[in-house]
Amino acid sequence: MPSVRVCFVTLLPLCLAAPQAFAQNPVHVGSNAAKSVAPVTLQRSDADIFAATLAGRYAQGVDNPKLAAQAWSRAFFRRTTDTDLYDRATAANLEIGNLGMVVRMAKLVAPNQRPPKAVLALAVEALGQGRYQDVARMLDGQKFSPSLTQFANHLRAYALLGQGQGQKAIDLASQVTGISELDDAALMSRALVLVRAKRPQEAVSLFEKARGLQQDSPAGLRFYSQLLLSLGQSDQAEALLKPLAERGSVKAAAFSEALARVRAGIKGNLALNVQDHVAIGMLTLVEAMQESRPPTETSDFLFLLAFLHPTSDEVNAALGQHLARHGYDELAEPFLERVSSLSPDYVPSRTELAWLIYVRDSKQALLDARALAAKHPSSFAAMTLLADMLAANRLDAEAERTYNTLIKQGETANWSPAETWPLYFGRGGARERLGRWPEALADLRFAKTAAPNQPNVLNYLGYSMADRGENLDEALAMLRNAMRLRPRSGAILDSYGWALYKSGRHEEAATMLERAAGLAPNLAEVADHLGDVYWRTGRHEEARLEWRRALSLTPTAEQIKALEIKLVDGLPPDQSRAAEAAILAQTKSN
Repeated sequence: MPSVRVCFVTLLPLCLAAPQAFAQNPVHVGSNAAKSVAPVTLQRSDADIFAATLAGRYAQGVDNPKLAAQAWSRAFFRRTTDTDLYDRATAANLEIGNLGMVVRMAKLVAPNQRPPKAVLALAVEALGQGRYQDVARMLDGQKFSPSLTQFANHLRAYALLGQGQGQKAIDLASQVTGISELDDAALMSRALVLVRAKRPQEAVSLFEKARGLQQDSPAGLRFYSQLLLSLGQSDQAEALLKPLAERGSVKAAAFSEALARVRAGIKGNLALNVQDHVAIGMLTLVEAMQESRPPTETSDFLFLLAFLHPTSDEVNAALGQHLARHGYDELAEPFLERVSSLSPDYVPSRTELAWLIYVRDSKQALLDARALAAKHPSSFAAMTLLADMLAANRLDAEAERTYNTLIKQGETANWSPAETWPLYFGRGGARERLGRWPEALADLRFAKTAAPNQPNVLNYLGYSMADRGENLDEALAMLRNAMRLRPRSGAILDSYGWALYKSGRHEEAATMLERAAGLAPNLAEVADHLGDVYWRTGRHEEARLEWRRALSLTPTAEQIKALEIKLVDGLPPDQSRAAEAAILAQTKSN
């Protein structure tokens, strides 16, 4: 029986074509030979709404948030009195951060119909345009969740600063929700309010309190270093940034330039315009809250800040990196590209962007990584990106040399294993592909010890051991843990299936590899492995189908050669099974 999904997708283009017919000839629907039902006339607006809602549902079904937002918005503007269409259109546009559309729609409905985040968008628009009194008008009397209340209170505080009401702003920013993680998260934003109100020493105390509670926003700490410098405390500013800038992580790159500026005695402009000041202050709040909030809520807050200040490097970097980390690659790219080359966030943002580009063009991503490393040769993040990108493009000898340099740098700086394991993991992969397994194994085990629950490390080490037939029980245990941590990864399920195959558990392997092929249908290695398992279980025709499919999925030159041989000759006899059969036959004959 054909599935509903197939029928729906197949018929959808006909449904979407319907408005043109409706536009010229209203159609009567609802007649039935068995029942006498009064016909319903569909006018053009009805047909357009019908088509748009179909498109919206389809877009959501195929996980295309941009198309969904466009479709639901089109439907709403055809019938602005429909609260259900308004809710769907608002939710879809919030998901992709189209706050301009959210505001436009909100202005067409009654205030009591606006969801909380649409109200916040209206307040953000008013604040960005300098309409400070409207901010309070938008927010007063609204019922928000505790986190939204915290966000709204700080928006109002910055609006009061814009009106010259410093003490009222401080009082409002000091209000507590009674939830410790939210109240702690507000400390740095309160400190920026104090700076704006010309009370710097009180701001220093709040910054220190925030640091003691580990509420460390990169944007806030960089601002704090400039505050210390402005107060003549250059040694304290350097002590703040030095341990953050000289550690083995991409995040550390955000502090390197700030440290260089402090050492050069370059004072930043603490008298920022309201828009810049609000963007940094509110960003410290969002960055501090994100550990205790769902990722989607953090996205919403960051989208609001990008709407407030579209050219803020700090906000664009934070939003782009957050979206990329949570799989919204298409949405992330424009924000990462906006980060200025003069910003401390430039190198981390370009690092994230390079990996997004790698998915569609690995060679271009490598060129970008080389260019970034050439421009920033002393940047740990830029050089790490180059090493990782060389390894990803299978230029393993050059990658190993680059990793060696970085590992020596880490040893000189006395970095901990928790900071250096990515370098050993990368070098271990390069050495494994260069055929130097004992050295690779040592590197990979170092990485696993330092990061025992890192799924990529567990997957690579477990697969490498299983593929060699070594320590199969240990390999299976590692891969089971990797699957627990990342249950929808086709690559990890493939590794576990292959380990089962190597253990002689062919039927279990077939089941697991079929699941892997469903999750990762475009990976040649998965199809290749599934073909091998099918062959061993006597399903020879299915095996050849999978090998042919693997050939169509851009395999490596080595894989192509092996696949072509298997398509002609199949697999050689399983020597372990042949030995078992020989022993059994000898036993019976005796």
